[in-house]
Amino acid sequence: MSFQAVLDVENQLDLYEISYQMKTAGLPKPFIAAAVKTALEFEGVYDLMRLWQEYTEPEDRAEIIADLQDMIDDCEQKDKVEAVYIRFDDLDTIAQNIRQFKDSLREKVDARGGITKLAQETGIPQPSLSRFFNSASRPRRNTLYRIAKALKLSEVDIATEWKR
Repeated sequence: MSFQAVLDVENQLDLYEISYQMKTAGLPKPFIAAAVKTALEFEGVYDLMRLWQEYTEPEDRAEIIADLQDMIDDCEQKDKVEAVYIRFDDLDTIAQNIRQFKDSLREKVDARGGITKLAQETGIPQPSLSRFFNSASRPRRNTLYRIAKALKLSEVDIATEWKR
């Protein structure tokens, strides 16, 4: 059963009000739209959006936004494959030296305008991108795809540049 089937009118209105507050707070419109769409299907995303509304501290909100982006990515069932395709075995190779990979990619991001510009181009909130670049966790395929597309990197750039 999808969440929309059990989402009453009051909660739907609450969801749209939260999305308006997110827009007012300056979050990217593509992120907000994806969050609303996903929240209508998955209760956990709706709960995180309500949590974002309740918390006012910027650090707390940034963490919630990063968690929301992770849940949105997890809930997407279809991989959009256009010009760049990141194979799962490429991720294994990248994972061998994640810090070097992310530092090298960050240099490219900084050379092309920085994290804020990348957030605008990818629709990924700045806190999520900051978490991506500052963590030692293995990158998600969807996140790499969106970054690569924004930076106009080819699959060869992503898959081979950092294999050394």
